[in-house]
Amino acid sequence: MNIEFTYIFYYLGVFILTLFLSRFIFSRYVGFAKRFNLVKAQSARASHKGQVFTGGGVVYAAVIMVAALVLDDLDFTYFSKLSPVLATSILVSVLGFYDDFTDISAFQKYIILSFLILMLLYSNSNVPIIDNLHGFLGIYSIGFIPGLIFTSFVYLSIMNAINLTDGIDGYLAIFSIYFFISFLRIHDINTSYTLASVSVILIASCIIFIRYNFSKGKKLFIGDAGSLFIGFWMATFLITHITWATTSNVVEVFSIKPENMPVIAISMISVPVMDTLRVMFVRIMRKTSPFSADNNHLHHILLNNGFSHLRTSLTLTFINGVICIGIFLIEPNFNSFELTSIYILINIFWLIFFEYFNMRAKN
Repeated sequence: MNIEFTYIFYYLGVFILTLFLSRFIFSRYVGFAKRFNLVKAQSARASHKGQVFTGGGVVYAAVIMVAALVLDDLDFTYFSKLSPVLATSILVSVLGFYDDFTDISAFQKYIILSFLILMLLYSNSNVPIIDNLHGFLGIYSIGFIPGLIFTSFVYLSIMNAINLTDGIDGYLAIFSIYFFISFLRIHDINTSYTLASVSVILIASCIIFIRYNFSKGKKLFIGDAGSLFIGFWMATFLITHITWATTSNVVEVFSIKPENMPVIAISMISVPVMDTLRVMFVRIMRKTSPFSADNNHLHHILLNNGFSHLRTSLTLTFINGVICIGIFLIEPNFNSFELTSIYILINIFWLIFFEYFNMRAKN
């Protein structure tokens, strides 16, 4: 049997088993949440109404922990080498779960997250640090300490951007499915079967979560426990994508210029990053905290124009996919300076598009 088909059957097996495992743990968590009244409080950022249980993100952490223990016995997966990353992701989820029910400030939360990430990056050689940009904007080696600080900043920025998507039903889960399907293919090409397995596990977990996220009787949010957890894994994948630029099979297969890898990486999460920069700019202009909650996100703009939660989630994910595919297709024709300029112009176009919808809704 062709080895490629062997791995397809492996991924399919992991996917099916994770579906059953996620369904079992999510159903038990809903019962647990009902018993202890783990209800999401209303906030300026959320768009839900009525009683909603939250903190479901710890289920993701539980699923990936069980899956790692089972799959580590295989010859082509090395979850034991990934154990520091797995442990850190679980601690991030636990911190998010605590934040879901306790009044912890953004400053305190990000101080703790910074500590966890710095300890992970500094103490484990298997975790990549962005210490070389391979010619991006003319920048090559930046050194260990600057690379450590910069990589930590990238982690926190991506986690914050993904955290802000958890304001409407379906958005975070649907966006995550798009993202991890993309990286399933990338890791498979790179023969990184452990990371590919993580992608499959998260895809299956997100599919089961959607059922509860849209449920009327058992409605569940993953909360910060899930959004920070997923953001952590997205950041890990994107950072790995950048640091492996010169040795990645993907670069060779698709003839990607290593200097353009950062642009391609950020294009994979364009809409969350665009949304984060936009709302922070607006809050600063209004002289409020850039971390304060409000209803001025891109998904709120679409909701105010009559879009449903599902339609909004699909629209934003589709726009992100269009941007990413567009950048990927034109990348071979430009250097990093030119590609970055084009990427910025594309995002400005979409910002103008959303501002038009925003003004239309207000009028």
